[in-house]
Amino acid sequence: MRTLLTTVLLVAVAGRGAAQWSVGAEISASRYGGSSHDTSGTHAAPEGRPGDATVLHLRVEHRWRRFGIAIRAGTSKPGLAITGQGVNVTDKTSGRLIEAAALASTRVGGIGSSGAVRLELGPALHLWSFEDTRSRLGATGALAYEWLVAGRFTGAVRLEGMISPSWFDQGDTPPEFERRATWRYNVGLGLRYRL
Repeated sequence: MRTLLTTVLLVAVAGRGAAQWSVGAEISASRYGGSSHDTSGTHAAPEGRPGDATVLHLRVEHRWRRFGIAIRAGTSKPGLAITGQGVNVTDKTSGRLIEAAALASTRVGGIGSSGAVRLELGPALHLWSFEDTRSRLGATGALAYEWLVAGRFTGAVRLEGMISPSWFDQGDTPPEFERRATWRYNVGLGLRYRL
């Protein structure tokens, strides 16, 4: 992490005229899957996972023409969901999530004179508070369409996917449940300000 920050600062100082810093906020709707599954077939709702939630993100980004790097932090309260066969019960009293991601991006296309399509990939750390706090390291990837709103403001629509090891620990689920990878997809809207 220290090496990444040092690299960012050195490049920012050396190429100040060719690079841009921006800060922004994003809001997205997320849907989770995976985490645990009943292998015996005896439960009416065989899936245990984080519930669907609204995620709020703050983002700091640095770009050089086509490429960029970003640090993003977010929070949500997905709770715990038991789902399957038409049943969906979510307990929102537990299951707060804090996440951080380091993203590398590149422009992969454009729409019109000011629109850009960007691809982002990177590691993500998830801290899920469920009885106690569990940390999981995963990967995230996104496709974003960005456009100039006005002046230094840019809007963005993002489609994002994430995968990590199961957010449940070994003793969290009944013996007939197996832990599976936790996955999520988001659809979000963001606004950024170029410094």
